[in-house]
Amino acid sequence: MLFGGETAQSYFEEGLTAAMKGDLEKAIGYFRRAYELDCSLHSAQHQIGRCLLRQGNAEAALPLLRSAAQKMPVSVSPVLDTGFALLQLRHIDEARKTFSSLLQTRPDEPRAVMGLAYCAFDRGQWETAVNLVQRSIEMGRVQFDTHFLLARAADKSDLIDVSISHYKKAEELINKTIEATPDQAAGYYLRGHVFWGLGQLGAALDDMENAEKYMQPGRRYYAYNESFSSEDICAAKESLRAALAPPPSKG
Repeated sequence: MLFGGETAQSYFEEGLTAAMKGDLEKAIGYFRRAYELDCSLHSAQHQIGRCLLRQGNAEAALPLLRSAAQKMPVSVSPVLDTGFALLQLRHIDEARKTFSSLLQTRPDEPRAVMGLAYCAFDRGQWETAVNLVQRSIEMGRVQFDTHFLLARAADKSDLIDVSISHYKKAEELINKTIEATPDQAAGYYLRGHVFWGLGQLGAALDDMENAEKYMQPGRRYYAYNESFSSEDICAAKESLRAALAPPPSKG
């Protein structure tokens, strides 16, 4: 018996707690039970979709998020999560339409602007991505994902000073994530890419090895709008080791 009794709200709150701790399977179980007890609690359906998205399972998450968005027309979050699920599935044109449509009614929504920035980045439109992320920051979104995307887009645009500045800001923020959850793979993987962008290849390799140590076999991860698996970590390690290897001796 839960502390608040056998109620949908009690299960929903337990699900939120489990999700915050990163125990996504347990969270999904709680949210499903909440929805079984109260089929009008559409936020539970939304949270199931979010948990699946965090597990890197956008294919399963997408129909739940779309359904929640239709049932919760006042709420912005299900629409945003639908857009990011589409991004994860690389349905870029549909994702762009989702974010653009939301901005028609919510022009001050920085997460939708970030969504468009990811769409531009995926299409190789580096300067557009830079401008959109900067706009998102001006609108108040100052998180790891904004600095990380801006750093990469600026690097592609040969805006080296801007890139380095935002890689360093991204590093500061991801350090806090690692301090709070030192046994989670995502923080190390993302910081490894930050170090890589800064040219600190040895530190990047160390973080990739830590990410591999904390990976759950067969699981795909999704954090700060970045998706990765053990195969991605192995590929990153191989590239870093090749870059760190001394050049072959002549003669």
